[in-house]
Amino acid sequence: MKIKVLDKIIAEQIAAGEVIENPASVVKELVENAIDAGATRIEVELEEGGKKLIAVTDNGCGITDSELPLAFQRFATSKLSVLEDLDRLMSLGFRGEALPSIAAVARVKLITRPEGYIAASGIAIEGGEIISRYETGAPPGTRVEVKDLFFNTPGRLKFLRAASVESTRVSTLLSELSLARPDIAFNLKSGKRNLFNSPGDGVLLHAIASLYGQDTAEAMIELSRKDQSSGISLEGYTSSPYLTRSSRRWITLIVNGRLVKNPMIVNALERAYGDLLPGRRHPLTVLVLNIPPHLLDVNVHPAKIEIRFQNPETIKNIVYRTAKLSLQQNRNLPEWPEQSITPENNNTSLPVEKKGLYKEEQQAGRQMHFTRQEYHRNVANIKHFQSQPDRIAEEQSADDDKDYRLIGQYMQSYLLVEKGEDLLLIDQHAAHERIHYHRLSQNEPVLQKKESVQLTLPQTISTPSAWRGKIAELLPLLNKFGFDLEPLGEDSYVLRAVPFMIRGQTDQSSIHDLLEILVEENPDTENSQDEIILKTIACHRSVKAKQPLSRDEMEQLLHEWVNTPLSEYCPHGRPTVLRFNRNQLEKGFHRKGNAGDE
Repeated sequence: MKIKVLDKIIAEQIAAGEVIENPASVVKELVENAIDAGATRIEVELEEGGKKLIAVTDNGCGITDSELPLAFQRFATSKLSVLEDLDRLMSLGFRGEALPSIAAVARVKLITRPEGYIAASGIAIEGGEIISRYETGAPPGTRVEVKDLFFNTPGRLKFLRAASVESTRVSTLLSELSLARPDIAFNLKSGKRNLFNSPGDGVLLHAIASLYGQDTAEAMIELSRKDQSSGISLEGYTSSPYLTRSSRRWITLIVNGRLVKNPMIVNALERAYGDLLPGRRHPLTVLVLNIPPHLLDVNVHPAKIEIRFQNPETIKNIVYRTAKLSLQQNRNLPEWPEQSITPENNNTSLPVEKKGLYKEEQQAGRQMHFTRQEYHRNVANIKHFQSQPDRIAEEQSADDDKDYRLIGQYMQSYLLVEKGEDLLLIDQHAAHERIHYHRLSQNEPVLQKKESVQLTLPQTISTPSAWRGKIAELLPLLNKFGFDLEPLGEDSYVLRAVPFMIRGQTDQSSIHDLLEILVEENPDTENSQDEIILKTIACHRSVKAKQPLSRDEMEQLLHEWVNTPLSEYCPHGRPTVLRFNRNQLEKGFHRKGNAGDE
């Protein structure tokens, strides 16, 4: 095959793919341009999740009429003049690729007016080609309208998700940007609905409260350090150990105003918690680093979300030491409410009191030293496993487990079982989870609302603003399964009832995790949403790791596991059992012949 130069239009569309993947990436580039232009107010409008329209309006410095065509020329930028400027770079953009990349795959209209100019200038571009230029009236600042994204690249268009999914991506992005720049007021609208807005008063804790709720803001511990020798400063907030999340996506890292991903910083942060974090739980953190620009390289990733540090060990030590010291000085616990549930349908509910956002007495009387075991008991509300005489499917034989002999429990987490010449190590939580999931999926009507139980003390669940639109769609589904979740303001909900199957085994954290899965995994069908809820209920009803079981309880669990289809794997795909055969063991002990030989 002969080598040839690509057509200009094809080359521009391919290059655009390095920067523009979906509506959220368009919003990211346009909003970062607005931030670099000195905007203090940025409004984003979406139609059909951004597939039909993305409009970004700011009150920044604007662009002069003579520079408009240049703004859409690839590698044209006001941020860099010479290569050495990269070592002094403080702006978010610098490559001059954002506007040309967007214009190559959409129909774009830009209207701008610098302060002091009488008229605004407009330009229309379609597929990278200038269609028209004109004068018009507009307030100071810039408005960019992006219509019919990927209209000329249908192969890329078909990979966009549903409108609600794309809207959630944009809302999540603006949420994080509002944490990076709490001095800017952000607003997001989808059609006629207001999905997100931030106060823009410059106070990071206010931005956190706006996004995650007042209770979350009250649980945050301040981080602050200035390293004189390196010129590196660290500010931000991290959650008290009792407030955790199921994934690391709640850890927001900001370096010189830029949202970044960096496993090294995340590991240093979580290492500072030590054994204060329950297993597989993560803090909610907003960590702001300001580093002299010559000590890092931001020109690593097309989307500029990855960076390199000249002295990574220095950064890691600053994060670790600052977080550890702050946690040691602020080891506060929440006021643990006594949670009681009655099986009767008692509709009488106690009033839900809103906490004040900044109570001066917040820290008073809450500091105490606690062991890891005590902490886990409070957070997870672990109940001792009580086996239920649930009916096993009639088509399965009760004699299927006659070849299995229980040896005992290892590390209070695994069952040791002998089966013929095999030694089995069964994960008690994963095995019990599979048992419950099978029963629930076979007998789903037991989860209907009539089988739910009322909480004597309703729980308030605060959610991020980015979830606002999606949760409104999920409420009927949750209600179907017995979760009585009522809106309380824009981003708070009151939980009044839970499914009968998980009575006494749920709390604010578990409900928040369920909502996160439903919102973030974006299942495409109602069936997959049902499966997520069934798996969550099965998980919370199951015996936990490090939970002691009596001999009878272990025997019952083994019996039910043996008689459950697909028992080798839990509902999430993890193995429930490891098998070791006799030959493997004898080889490990350097035995020859049968195991009885000396």
